Amino acid sequence: MLIHENAVADLKRRQDTIRICVEDRKIIETKIALWHPYGDKMIDFLYRPMVDLKLTQFELVYLLAHILWSTHDIKGVSNTTHEIANNMTDQISTELHNYYVNERRLANYGPRLIKMLKLIDGSKSLFAEEQNLTLLSAVYNIFDFNADLDELCDPF
Repeated sequence: MLIHENAVADLKRRQDTIRICVEDRKIIETKIALWHPYGDKMIDFLYRPMVDLKLTQFELVYLLAHILWSTHDIKGVSNTTHEIANNMTDQISTELHNYYVNERRLANYGPRLIKMLKLIDGSKSLFAEEQNLTLLSAVYNIFDFNADLDELCDPF
């Protein structure tokens, strides 16, 4: 939902996007159209794969822990911190292996794990896309908003 002065737009709906009367409907529709590819990517990269995988709570926690303990992209982190993060990653990976082998009785869980890790890549791609769209919107004053653009420079 996008709210601006006297207009409200529901980005999920393609038809009849503008809910409140606006002076120049075409301008608003053009602005909203800028975000439609982002919404489509979100569905393709995250929503559909998550629905197809039917992630268990254990797998979702694994993905979140994997994101939490991934420190290789973070600048200024000490070697000790990297070692701790690597140990935690090893531990959560072992827990996931035990879950698949002992509880789910899966002989070959590799393809499922790859699909799960692609969710993380998809979320990073979406994050970068959102940063670009927000920066583009700010530079060209597409949307009238105030944003702390410092957050847009260092992903994750």
